[in-house]
Amino acid sequence: MNQRIILFQVCAFLFLFSPNVSAVGKKMPEGRGLPRFAVMSDTHFENGSQTPRIMAAIEYAENNGRGPAIDRDTRKTDSAIMIPNVRGDGVFDDTKGLQDLLDTGGATIFLPKPAKNYLISRTLKIHSGQTLIVDRNAVIRLADRAGAHLLTNAEPARGDSNITVIGGIWDGNNLTQTTLFHSDRAKYKDQPYDRDVYLGVLMVFDNVKNLHVRDVIFKDPEMFAFLGGNLYQFTIENIIFDFNMRRGNMDGIHIAGNSHFGRIVNLKGATNDDLVALNADDIPLLELARGPITDIQVDGIFAEDAHRPVRLNSCGSPVKRVKISNIFGTYPYEAVILANHKVHPDNPIVSTFEDISLEGIFCTNSTKCMNMPHIRVFSPGQVTNLTIRDYHRTEEAVATDNILVEKGASVNCLTISDATLNNKSEGTISFVNNQGLIGVLNLSNVFLQGTSTRKVQLLKNEGTIQTINKSNVSEKNY
Repeated sequence: MNQRIILFQVCAFLFLFSPNVSAVGKKMPEGRGLPRFAVMSDTHFENGSQTPRIMAAIEYAENNGRGPAIDRDTRKTDSAIMIPNVRGDGVFDDTKGLQDLLDTGGATIFLPKPAKNYLISRTLKIHSGQTLIVDRNAVIRLADRAGAHLLTNAEPARGDSNITVIGGIWDGNNLTQTTLFHSDRAKYKDQPYDRDVYLGVLMVFDNVKNLHVRDVIFKDPEMFAFLGGNLYQFTIENIIFDFNMRRGNMDGIHIAGNSHFGRIVNLKGATNDDLVALNADDIPLLELARGPITDIQVDGIFAEDAHRPVRLNSCGSPVKRVKISNIFGTYPYEAVILANHKVHPDNPIVSTFEDISLEGIFCTNSTKCMNMPHIRVFSPGQVTNLTIRDYHRTEEAVATDNILVEKGASVNCLTISDATLNNKSEGTISFVNNQGLIGVLNLSNVFLQGTSTRKVQLLKNEGTIQTINKSNVSEKNY
C-alpha cells in the first residue's frame, strides 16, 4: 500500500511540474506541434475526487511524455474547452480540431459539453486503442449539407482494435442531408457499397475487434444510427434513439455480415425502421460486408410505435446462434422476423438460420398495426431450431397471429414454452399459423384466452407438421 501511495505522489509531482505538460490556456513550446489536450471534468467523479488528475499523471508518466496533456483545472467544463481549433459554438467548423485531437494518439480523450454544439463537416476517425468519452449533454452535429458520417474507425482496410465510444448526442441533422438511397432508390440500390459514399449513417465501423459503444444518444440520422460489419467481439449498450421520423429507413443498430460475438443491450426510443437488424446479406449499396453472423445477444428493447424490434436477414449467408430477449412496447410491424427480402435475386436463394432463441417477449401491436404476425419466418427460410419461451401478449389493438411460418419456409424444431395469449381485440388470433413445414412442434405451459367474438386458436395448420408434442396447454374462448 505504501508503495502505491509513493507511486501516486511521484506521478502527481511529474504531472504538476513537468514542463512538457501544458497548463490551462498555455501553448506547448515551439516545434512540439499542436497542444495535446484530453479535457477532463470532475463532474464524472463523486465528492470532488482528484482521481482524474492523478490517473492522468500516471498515464502521462507511463507514456514518457507522448500521451495527451490534461487540463489541470478539472473543475472547468462548459466554458473552458482548451482544444485548438475547436469552439463548440455551433457555427465554427470544429472538424480539424477534433480530428487533430484524435490523431495525437491519446488513449483516452474527453470532450466536455460545449457552449452550444460541436459542428463537423467531415467524418471523424478514431484510432485503435482509443477511448472517446463525450459529456452526456454534449452535441456533435453534422453541418448543413455536409453529407458525411459522424464517426468511423481510421483503418478499415487494415483493421482496428480496442475502440470505445462513450456518451454524447450524435446529431445527423437529417433535414439538410440527402443520400443516394433516398434521392433515387431504384437507381442506386444495386450500386456496390463504397465506404466513401454518404449513406446517412451516424457511426460506421468496419473491421474492428473489441468495439464498445455505450451511453450514446443517436439523433436524426438520414438513414441508420449505426452501421457495423466485419466486427469481432463487440458491445453496443445503453442507447437512446431520438428520431424526428422525417426520413424513411431510419434503422437503429444495423449489423452487416462477418460479425461475431456481439452483445446489443438496452435500447430505448422509436425508430422508423428496424431497431436492430442483423443482416448477413443486404442490398449492395448498404452491404458493408456479406457473410455469416454468429453468436449474438440482443437484450432489452423498449419503444412505442417503433416499426419493428428485430430483423434477421439471410440471403446466402447464415445467421447462427442468436438470442433475443426482453422486448417491450408497441409496434406496427412484426416483433421478430427471419427474413430473406430477396436482396440478391440473381443468386441462388438460400436463407439459413440456426439455433435462434427468443425469450421474454412482452410487446403488442400498436394502433397503427400493418396486420403483421408477431414472429414470422419468411419463405424460403430454413431454420434448424427456433425456441420461444416466456412469451406473453395481451392484445387490445389489432388481432394478428402470434407465430407464422410461411409457405415455402421450414423449421426443423419449433419449441414454445411458458407462453400466454389474451385476445381483447376484435377477431381471431392463431397462436401458431403454419403454412410451411415444421418437423417437430413442442408446446408446453401455454395458456390461451379469448371470447366468442375475440377468439384464440392454438394451431392453424395449412402446411405440414410431422410431430406435435403438447404438455399443459389450455385454449379457452369464454
